[in-house]
Amino acid sequence: MPRKSASVRREEILAATVEEIESTGLRTLRVADVAQRLGLSPSLVIYHFVTKEALVAAAFAHAGENDLYRARRLAATRKPAAQRLRDVVQWYMPSGSTRSWKIWIDGWSAGLFDDGVKSTFSSLDREWKTILSELIVAGLEAKEFRFSHAREATEASANGPTGATVSEMADDCATRILAYLDGLAVQLIFNPESVTPATLANWVDAFVARELD
Repeated sequence: MPRKSASVRREEILAATVEEIESTGLRTLRVADVAQRLGLSPSLVIYHFVTKEALVAAAFAHAGENDLYRARRLAATRKPAAQRLRDVVQWYMPSGSTRSWKIWIDGWSAGLFDDGVKSTFSSLDREWKTILSELIVAGLEAKEFRFSHAREATEASANGPTGATVSEMADDCATRILAYLDGLAVQLIFNPESVTPATLANWVDAFVARELD
């Protein structure tokens, strides 16, 4: 049997690390447990990633990029911008997909004390905001959204409406939407008896509608 390339082996290790974090949590994660999932030696895992901290940061980046890949595909369809935005938001939500929010909540906590993880999460967050912001701008240009607060801001400008101003407003809107989704995800996981997936979906639809009106 031919030996696997370094890139393939790294992908396998990253996937196994994500599975281990999802199964047992980041606090008790051991390189040996990741290695055992693949039938490898811990030294081989360290050979590819040098430290456990580097492995964890790379694993979160791997999981995040997989989610972003799907989001970009949803955003690139030929549907109206409003529907594409809704599809992306539904994908981000902690329901209706196979994504596990446990690992992200675990990662947020780790990012408070690990600069590598914090940097990874900051980069992923910027990517998500870019996707949402571009869809919001596309919806404005197609007159699918009113976005009255943005229009009022540009009309008040001495220079009149500018793409940069609208873009900045769209970025702010994307930030608020993601912050709202993140907070609801925490509630859904820790208080499932009071925040069901159906309730969350209704709240999100109403919140996004108000943001874009």
